Amino acid sequence: MQKTSSKDLIALELQKESPDWRLVESLSRVEVSQDPTNVRFSVDAGHIQRLGVELVGKKDTALSELIKNAFDADATEVNLNFQDSNIAGGTLIISDNGSGMTMDVIRNSWMRISTDEKAEYPLSPFYNRRRAGRKGIGRFAVQRLAKSLELRTSTSGEPYGYSVFFDWDEEFTAGRDLNDIFNQVQTFEKELKESGTELRMICLRDSWTPAAISRVWRAVLLLQPPFKIAKVSGNKIGKQADPGFTVRVNGETNDKSEDSFSIEKDFLSQALASIEASIEEDGNAKVRVISKKLELDDSVDFENTYALVGTVSLTSRYFIYSSETLSGMRMQEATEMGRRYGGIRVYRNGFRVLPYGDPHDDWLGMDSSASRREFLAPGNNRNFFGQVSILSEENPLLEETASREGLQENEAFEELQDFAKKALLWAINRIAAARNRKQTASQPRFVSQVRPPSQSIRTAIELLEDEGASDDDKSVRGGTESGVHSPLPKSEQLLGALKAAEEDAKATEEEYERQREASLQYEAMLRLLASLGLSISVFGHEVKGAQEAIRARLQLMSDEIAALPIGEHQESLQIQHEKLETTTRRLFDIGGYIAGLMSQTESRDLRELSVAGALERFGEQFESYMFKQRVIFDPIEVTPSNLRTIEMHASELDSVLLNFLTNSIKSMKKARVSKRRIRMDAKREGKYVVIGFEDNGVGIPKEQHELIFHAFYTTTLIAEDDGLAGPGTGLGLKIVSDIASSYGGGVSVAEPSEGFSCRVEFKILANEAT
Repeated sequence: MQKTSSKDLIALELQKESPDWRLVESLSRVEVSQDPTNVRFSVDAGHIQRLGVELVGKKDTALSELIKNAFDADATEVNLNFQDSNIAGGTLIISDNGSGMTMDVIRNSWMRISTDEKAEYPLSPFYNRRRAGRKGIGRFAVQRLAKSLELRTSTSGEPYGYSVFFDWDEEFTAGRDLNDIFNQVQTFEKELKESGTELRMICLRDSWTPAAISRVWRAVLLLQPPFKIAKVSGNKIGKQADPGFTVRVNGETNDKSEDSFSIEKDFLSQALASIEASIEEDGNAKVRVISKKLELDDSVDFENTYALVGTVSLTSRYFIYSSETLSGMRMQEATEMGRRYGGIRVYRNGFRVLPYGDPHDDWLGMDSSASRREFLAPGNNRNFFGQVSILSEENPLLEETASREGLQENEAFEELQDFAKKALLWAINRIAAARNRKQTASQPRFVSQVRPPSQSIRTAIELLEDEGASDDDKSVRGGTESGVHSPLPKSEQLLGALKAAEEDAKATEEEYERQREASLQYEAMLRLLASLGLSISVFGHEVKGAQEAIRARLQLMSDEIAALPIGEHQESLQIQHEKLETTTRRLFDIGGYIAGLMSQTESRDLRELSVAGALERFGEQFESYMFKQRVIFDPIEVTPSNLRTIEMHASELDSVLLNFLTNSIKSMKKARVSKRRIRMDAKREGKYVVIGFEDNGVGIPKEQHELIFHAFYTTTLIAEDDGLAGPGTGLGLKIVSDIASSYGGGVSVAEPSEGFSCRVEFKILANEAT
């Protein structure tokens, strides 16, 4: 029997009143494929499986792609609902309230592989959002997640919606032609205003335990920028205001989500500094660092330009995990937050590009540079919490890979890396300088920065954990298996981490020895001061006790001289008597001052001090002494007039002023100025009282601005002829510095006022009521 040809079957089918158009189309393809002069590509149905599993390899990435689709559809919220997901075979329902899909959209967009619609229409119709999806493969994420899918979607203004069922494993099998697989469309009634899309993924391929769902929630939380930046889209005429986009994960993660929402309030607020950097349209770049805690606001323009990358913005918070820089949060909790969330992430069109910023993803080389001691300031990935923002239109060369897991690593990407790393390095070195810390190992007169060995040991432990972790865990924790950003083998990475831990331990030991020696030196200084204090206390007590007896005898001598016959002998005795009275008055002034200090020190009570009262009292106490030294006290200025310190010992403030006074007198004598001037002032700066002390002496060389506050550093070892000023011991300004630090402040050399050559500022916390 002769076989009926495809042409004959097509002819017979077309003669029917209701032809089977699927059969006609299938037979026509058979005829076309037999054309001896032409060939064309065909698609195996198993290709759908490869698109889902290979192009979207990680389940977290698949989930992110589906959320992006909801964002592109102008949804204001999307809900993820896991059901019976502790083991494989459960159900995941993702629903949104976006614009939904018409039948034409389902047919020509959803059912069309790698459609270019989002590239042709990059902005969403209602809220003018820059669309996050682009390559048209996001829908195959559902195939990666589950064996079958029920799609329900509807648009506003229509009385019904559409439902389509897909059985990925049963229908889309290898060997079948993709064109031969049809999915039936059904309709359902709905409210006219109702719109949105629901993806019911049945028979999940993976288990979603509470721990796994918690990791998903953290991934969802970081899907969009962690803190506010410029809006992804701006309003244009005819566009509605974007009300925002909310993602909710139901069930097991409710408690987790409450904790996660407090990241900005409980973690970001603890940052030591903020870093802002950008590349402008002309390729010029700049970076700015701001720290209220350090009273730092500085910026710099880059010397080189970036011609390929396009406009870029970088925003980051900077953390140093120590009790010195954190307040209101336990260091252990902050360190854990930094380990979990730290890093510089990349956001394209407002959505995150993986794996940049994940744990162990060192795309900027900060961890490797830190381990090689290329910089000393804390600058591992966990010390940063930030983002680089790019847009598809303004950064056309920064294109995502086909797997949606990274950017294509071209010259533009290398420029982006160079810019971001240089910005971060400049900022952390500027912060180190503000903290009086070394930026390089050879830098003198700065405090060494030592990274706790526990941090580098933790890195080594995590590398070991990764060796034994499952592929799923590795994908969640950083995706280092790709090798793109961690080119070294794991064994070499582990060896490097252990060497870094050894170097950190050695540095810690050296720093401990340095601090121990400094502590012993400081203890010796305190013992010396204690013995001096006892001697001075005895001296003041004895002077006070002898004061009345000396005055009585001086008066008796005056009477005896007056009784002598008038003449040259009497006049000479009167002159000597007046000099003796002047000398004893100076002795009584010093003795009275010391006795007053000791009486105040005997009281352990702290009290708020009137700054104006303290300065005026000090000036009055030394008025006669200043007159003898030919020093003019300028009028005291205090703003506001009721300025008060926090509770402190009055004797400590007097000690500070006395140290300033004696140093000023020595400086003015050295300068041999004819009109010696001293000026005291005070003002409120934020939460601080700042007391300024100025003179017109020789001044302080810039290279000594920090050294003069170190113990035993002195520039006046030669004894002066003045008993109050005396020789320098190198202890006075160190004591002043310690007093300032104990009351939450500091001491520094500042720019002097006109007519003066030196200004030292003493800063402590102010009483909040003034």
